[in-house]
Amino acid sequence: MPRQDKQQGNAPNFGKLNGVEIILDYESTRAEAKRLRACVGILNLSSRGRICLLGEDRHRFLNGQVTNDVARLAEGAGCYTLITNRKGIIQFDAAVYRLPEEILLDLEPGTAKPLAACFQKFMVADDVEIVDAAPHFGLLSIQGPLSNNLLKALDVAEARQLQNLHDVIRKTTTDIGECYVAKHPRTGSDGYDVFVPQEFLGRLQSRLLDQALSLGGGLCGWRSLETLRIEAGIPRHPIDTSPAILAPELGREEQTISYSKGCYIGQEVINRIRSVGRINRRLVGVVLDSVAGNLFGATGALLNTEEKAVGFLTSAAYSDAVKRTIGLAFVKRGFWESGTSLHFKMESESSLYKATVSELPFAI
Repeated sequence: MPRQDKQQGNAPNFGKLNGVEIILDYESTRAEAKRLRACVGILNLSSRGRICLLGEDRHRFLNGQVTNDVARLAEGAGCYTLITNRKGIIQFDAAVYRLPEEILLDLEPGTAKPLAACFQKFMVADDVEIVDAAPHFGLLSIQGPLSNNLLKALDVAEARQLQNLHDVIRKTTTDIGECYVAKHPRTGSDGYDVFVPQEFLGRLQSRLLDQALSLGGGLCGWRSLETLRIEAGIPRHPIDTSPAILAPELGREEQTISYSKGCYIGQEVINRIRSVGRINRRLVGVVLDSVAGNLFGATGALLNTEEKAVGFLTSAAYSDAVKRTIGLAFVKRGFWESGTSLHFKMESESSLYKATVSELPFAI
């Protein structure tokens, strides 16, 4: 992780996620969240995993491993997909991009090696090679309603070049090398990911930062990104997919699952759930008592009625936009209607706190 990142004299604060070093913040989480919500923020997400699949069989092989139909992607197109086990339980997730000579997978921090090992188990006589792209390409993410303005710094003046979610284009310049720019809103607003050669990452970040500062934006860290993605109701692996979450329970079937493609691992269970026409729990939003404002990240706290546990909390953060602590949770059928009142306990406390079920995304 480059440690030269600075903003107006503020050095980044580092932390660990899944054993990988990440930038938590530069200033306060609330200030950075406001920047992402109202203007534009630049995030160094080079801590995320990046692997490339090479070889003649790469499209066929990957299509047999994931829930979405990646074989039909046109060059320059991408999608979001899940990787499940034979029981349909989510093991990994990925943004997939079809490039001219390879397939690029953008992954959560710390998951590249386990996913590569998982893929290796299913390779028999396939002409597929897995390459770790992280040492070669860093990742800068531009997020917020003014993110289009920063594309000019990449000489990508026409936003319509990236019309659809996960569209990707290659841009080559003399001073920052060969970059790949992908449409990837991570906060519910506009957003783009830029995969840039590691040796030019600092140079590009400085260029983007100059333009962002002129717009009232700046650098942001992981904590502010977490706050906005929770506001937007966007689940993140593995914090919102453990333990043992079935792919349809995530509530993103349209974005993640193809019911018309060929066989893949977990397909039988996932199709059976669709045939039955119901799931027993699903992802919802919850608004928490303000006294729970110190919650951040996964808690695993059980959500209860007066008689029994009916769900559990996965993510939580304080939102200035909602003016409450909000979270994501899995709740059983019969208790996921908006307005349903539940309660939970904070760890090491005996007091009960209220949690009210909310539709996603949260009303802001």
